[in-house]
Amino acid sequence: MTDNIKTLQAYALDNYEAGGHWVYETHNAADYQEILDDVGGNVGAAKKAIREYWELIAEVAADIRGS
Repeated sequence: MTDNIKTLQAYALDNYEAGGHWVYETHNAADYQEILDDVGGNVGAAKKAIREYWELIAEVAADIRGS
């Protein structure tokens, strides 16, 4: 596992309560690598993409709950 993948896993875990659990609990190394590939290996951009993903999922979940 690369350091960049470990960094992204740690980012999701560090933000677990803020929504990172949507990523931390569902993504594996291949998922993190795909995100990195999509952003040309830029860790900052990968973190942004991960955050946008969990915010979207949290919004959908809130809509489903009617919150």
